[in-house]
Amino acid sequence: MKFSNFPYLVQQEILHNMEYSHLFMLSFVSKNLKKFIKSSQITRFKSINSIVYDDIGGNPPWVYIPGRHKPEMILNFSDYCTHENNSFWLDVCGTMIGFNFFGFGFPIIFGCPVAYGGPNEPAIKSIHNYLLDLFGSSVECRCKTSSRAKQLYPRPIWYIPKLQNLSALSISCHGEEESLRKVWSDFSMVPVFKHIDFSFLCLSVVDLHGSIIQRHEFMPKSQKLFPPKCKLYQAESIETTQFYISTPAILSLFQGRQAIVKCVFFEISYLIEFMNRWKSGKAFQKLECLQIEKVEDDGDGRDGDVTDFPQVLDRIGAKYIDETKTPPTHTVPKIHIEFHGANPNTPEIKSHAYVVRESDKRVASVLIQGRVFQFGVWDKTEEEFLRMME
Repeated sequence: MKFSNFPYLVQQEILHNMEYSHLFMLSFVSKNLKKFIKSSQITRFKSINSIVYDDIGGNPPWVYIPGRHKPEMILNFSDYCTHENNSFWLDVCGTMIGFNFFGFGFPIIFGCPVAYGGPNEPAIKSIHNYLLDLFGSSVECRCKTSSRAKQLYPRPIWYIPKLQNLSALSISCHGEEESLRKVWSDFSMVPVFKHIDFSFLCLSVVDLHGSIIQRHEFMPKSQKLFPPKCKLYQAESIETTQFYISTPAILSLFQGRQAIVKCVFFEISYLIEFMNRWKSGKAFQKLECLQIEKVEDDGDGRDGDVTDFPQVLDRIGAKYIDETKTPPTHTVPKIHIEFHGANPNTPEIKSHAYVVRESDKRVASVLIQGRVFQFGVWDKTEEEFLRMME
């Protein structure tokens, strides 16, 4: 029985229970069917907050929608056109692209369509434009890239596509020798990101001038590795995992609104300097919240300082709410929401300690719990802040 012969409600139910990869392929059958898919699945498609292009450490990218427990696959790319007898070609936004349900290389998700095209070919851009037309032009695009498996494929180490609505980047530098020159070269060709997730736990790097810098040199050469004008500091939201608190220098140069910094080795002087600059009003005017967490290294086995966060409240001029009163809870809407249904707000901060900015008397709550430091800025003066507890 043809799909079109089913009653309208049955057609809707069939489409609603289809996976995204099947809807994607079915939309090529005809213009009318694509139009019906878009109209009947409008509520479902509105719940898609992003499409992810994940190169999984060197492969042609997976394309999926992030989920709470697992990604919902759309398709997988392959460099190699295998199983030619079973391949078929489709016109995707003016580009002829070969498809199959098999592929060469690892990993291949069985039952998920495979499109043939490398990262530097027009296939990815054409498919991305098609997905935006299918799911909605407001859907954001994210890129995840890593060099950990770069030896497996003769391709560029980093994969940062120039795609419409590209708003978030996740990049991992975990190898023995990483080329930051290539990273910043790619950064210079894309707009400022809404969110960057940056893991920097490598043993050595090649800087912008081609020099090799070992890990023990990262701190004194931080600005050489991450120049002040680096787009890493310009993102609205950032989450980093780094060996030293100073490299990259989030506590000195971040210009955005929300930051989470996980580091192996922490030095109290950087936190005190950050607090003094914020209190003076000379920096971090846009900052809404900051979290610093001390973590263990997963690289060379050095664990750093695994003690609790130092008690620095007195050294940063903290004030205190009366212990008999319940302090207000600070939280703001997240700039970057990982998947549909995730907590839309930043971690709650509920503390009796706070600091005041000299320039406008704005208040920020400060909380230290074990190995975590939290800082949340209120849109209130000290007088307005204290009045909340009356």
